[in-house]
Amino acid sequence: MARRLIIGFVAGALAVLVFHQAMILALHLLGFVPNFPWSMRAVGPLGVPAIANSMFWGGLWGVVYAAIGGRIPIAIDLGRGALFGLLGPWLLGNGLLVPLIKGGNILFGFNPQNMWRGALIGAAFGVGVALFMRVLKGR
Repeated sequence: MARRLIIGFVAGALAVLVFHQAMILALHLLGFVPNFPWSMRAVGPLGVPAIANSMFWGGLWGVVYAAIGGRIPIAIDLGRGALFGLLGPWLLGNGLLVPLIKGGNILFGFNPQNMWRGALIGAAFGVGVALFMRVLKGR
């Protein structure tokens, strides 16, 4: 189980670096988000680069996926990952927990523009986690 959780962390961190940020790049190039991905801007109390911060949190979500992903009732790995990315990191994480902790608008202020952009990014992350889990496990 420990090996699976470590693989989950690595898969989540890589999914942020590749899939999450690639979706942000696509949305940026289409004019839907203002910020360019892979930001090195210092964030948080430790002043780490934003991409490193995102990769750490993505790694933690990858651990969650490693622990419960097999219980998601979808037969296809990538579909399971997309659903996880929508319900976990996007809805629960960014839609509820982060606003409650940092004092923002829950559920993206019910703004449809913010919701669909976030949903695409969350689903891309989840697909990346599922794909990297499969690759790193060697199957």
